[in-house]
Amino acid sequence: MQKKIKRFQRLATVRKKDVSKEINNSNLVQNEIIKNESLIDQINTIMESSKNDSSNKIIHSGYFKNNAQLLTTLQSQKNIASNRNKYLREEKEIIRKKIIENNFKKNKAEEKVKDYKRNYISELENKNYQ
Repeated sequence: MQKKIKRFQRLATVRKKDVSKEINNSNLVQNEIIKNESLIDQINTIMESSKNDSSNKIIHSGYFKNNAQLLTTLQSQKNIASNRNKYLREEKEIIRKKIIENNFKKNKAEEKVKDYKRNYISELENKNYQ
């Protein structure tokens, strides 16, 4: 009986560590999401400022070509950042599910420990009364 109690106590401890690890992973992913959103905002700002620079004057073909290349590059970078953000959000959801699952398993292990302790104490009391 004591072996079972110890085993489930260790299991509960392992689950607590798993939960802590997943929470840490979730925080790291959230920080990456924030950085990514900041990058997307910066790209949008640069794209808008380069679009607004054109005036009614004649635009030289070299300037137009460079500006078009810049906008194309920025758009592809923005698409990459958006896809990465989507991926990170999916990963965060997976991590959140793992946290919930590990919390559930930890609580179950702790309940088993309590049950086994209760049974063990009642067995000891029965032996003492006999």
